Amino acid sequence: MKIAIISPGPFSVPPVKGSSVEHDIDEVTKMMDPEHRVTIYTRTCATYPKSTVEENREFIRFPYQGPGPYLRRIIRHIRKHKPDVIMVENRPTYVLALKNRFPKIPVFVNMHSHVFASKGIISKEKMKRVVRLASGFFTNSEYLRRHFIKTCKIPPHKIHAVHLGVDVSPYQVAKIHYSIRKLRKQIGLSPDDRVLFYAGRLMRAKGVHVLLKAFRAVSEQDPLARLVIVGGTGYGSNRLTPYVRELKKLAKPLGDKVKFVNFVPSAKMPLYYQLGDVVATPSVWQEAFCRVNLEAMASGKPVITTPRGGIGEVVAHQSSGFLLPPKAWKTELPVVWNLLWSIPGIRAEMGRQALLRAKQFSWYATAQGYLNVFESALGKRTGEEASQEKQLLRKTG
Repeated sequence: MKIAIISPGPFSVPPVKGSSVEHDIDEVTKMMDPEHRVTIYTRTCATYPKSTVEENREFIRFPYQGPGPYLRRIIRHIRKHKPDVIMVENRPTYVLALKNRFPKIPVFVNMHSHVFASKGIISKEKMKRVVRLASGFFTNSEYLRRHFIKTCKIPPHKIHAVHLGVDVSPYQVAKIHYSIRKLRKQIGLSPDDRVLFYAGRLMRAKGVHVLLKAFRAVSEQDPLARLVIVGGTGYGSNRLTPYVRELKKLAKPLGDKVKFVNFVPSAKMPLYYQLGDVVATPSVWQEAFCRVNLEAMASGKPVITTPRGGIGEVVAHQSSGFLLPPKAWKTELPVVWNLLWSIPGIRAEMGRQALLRAKQFSWYATAQGYLNVFESALGKRTGEEASQEKQLLRKTG
């Protein structure tokens, strides 16, 4: 099967600055069986040449000067190298131009969140046309699948929930890396510190303010508690936004108990997760999936998170972590923290359960989920074409 995958465009594949959609494209296509030829369309950048071939994957890169010019270049290339199936990543609007040029090629949309199908991005009428023209949709959680069935009226048979994966190997190898002690010292952590760790963008939807307010109560009851916050305002950005200023103001009374670390590239994150004894993801919005939870669990860390969106499909409450509603964090986080440190062996056992849970989410399983749907669509199309040919033969015979 010849598969074309179209990345959104603003970031490169493989990602240089840690962008999540592009990370997913890179990881899942590595796991597609060698019999399939995969062409990944992405943007040019200083790190990579305009085109590269890695085993059964070919990267074709075009300048990104907005979605229109970027997509037009991709369409010209597809016209010469027609694939069997096209997958659009997180940009449903691209479907309209693609189906206009290639009406017979199945086009799928992989939705990573609700954002690019929302009214502020695409009109209701255009989204209706996308739903009609697309051969199918993918989501990274059952929660997001149900969301689109309800809000966009996508027929249930046309949208498939396929969880993202994680490779646990680099996270487990990082546990014995020689530089962990050096990194702890660099950040200002002592050997006795008990570390609550956050990784992600510094934006209100991620609930970092909720975490800081709750951690204040934790620090009052545990003088050894420390909070490490790793991340910037965006992928590769460390801008001092009004929200970041608000976070720094909340952290100021806690002094050196809170450590802010700027954006860290995804390749280095397995090492940084080792700084934490427990990982917190205090999301206040409806997270579609929240990969940080999966990465933390791959590191063997218990997770304290919220039951928002699809998070509960990944984190098992009181097994691999705790699901606390955002409004309950201020009162419940100190209770959970005390539990984790007062009962011998509980953190180790929850970390073990977290790792076992993470191993259930593989990139190979994600790839197979996509391929099964592609093959079904192509089989159906072949059957329809054969039926049409028979009908034509009867008419002409």
